[in-house]
Amino acid sequence: MIVGIQGTSSFDDYHVFLRAMAVTMSSLKEDDPYLYIYSAGPANINLMAMEFTNLSERGLKARGKSIKYKPVPPSWIAENISDVNYFAFLSKEKEQVSKLVDEAKNNNVEYGIFRY
Repeated sequence: MIVGIQGTSSFDDYHVFLRAMAVTMSSLKEDDPYLYIYSAGPANINLMAMEFTNLSERGLKARGKSIKYKPVPPSWIAENISDVNYFAFLSKEKEQVSKLVDEAKNNNVEYGIFRY
């Protein structure tokens, strides 16, 4: 499973981030051998994604799955949106969503917008 993540620079609630990851994990099929997380930033989102990856690695390995994290520019996700299985966008309430949300919507990629 390939997951794209992006957020706003003001987003700072790790609990909401974990809720987004729980939704992602619920979509992970039993026969999926891996979970790749591609984070389009900014830095605060990249750090949360990296921490989640490090904390989840052992548990997923016990289930026979690997998890990897890679920071990418937003353009990479836009260019590869057809390969993405789920896209999560994280922001504070009333902040505008990114163009990647529209990109996911237009390409029939499952997506979630997580706000607080």
